[in-house]
Amino acid sequence: MMGAGQAAWYLQWVGCALGVTGSLLLALNKPFSGWGFIAFLASNACWIGFALLTNAPGLFYMQVAFTATSLLGVYRWIVLRPSADQNSGVRLKAAIYNPREFRARKSGEGL
Repeated sequence: MMGAGQAAWYLQWVGCALGVTGSLLLALNKPFSGWGFIAFLASNACWIGFALLTNAPGLFYMQVAFTATSLLGVYRWIVLRPSADQNSGVRLKAAIYNPREFRARKSGEGL
C-alpha cells in the first residue's frame, strides 16, 4: 500500500506531465487540440489530490477554479466542436476587408 507522501509525489509529477501535455496540445491549435482540456482536467484532479494530501489550500482553490475553466474548454472545443469555418477566421477576415459584408452581418441580413 502507498503512503500519503509517496502518493503526493506521484500526484505532483503526473499532474505536471498532464498539464504540460494539455498546454502542448492547445498550443498546436489543431482539430485535436481540444483534448488538451481533457489532459488539463486530469491534471486538475491530480493537483487537487496533491493539495489535499499536503494541506495546501491555495493550490486547492486555484485548481478548483482551473477545473471550471477546463470544463468550459471541454464544452467549447469538444462538445460544441466548432466548424473549420469558425476556426479559420476566413469569413471574419473577409468581413473586415469587405465593408458591405460586414454591414450585412452586423444587421443580420443575408449575404
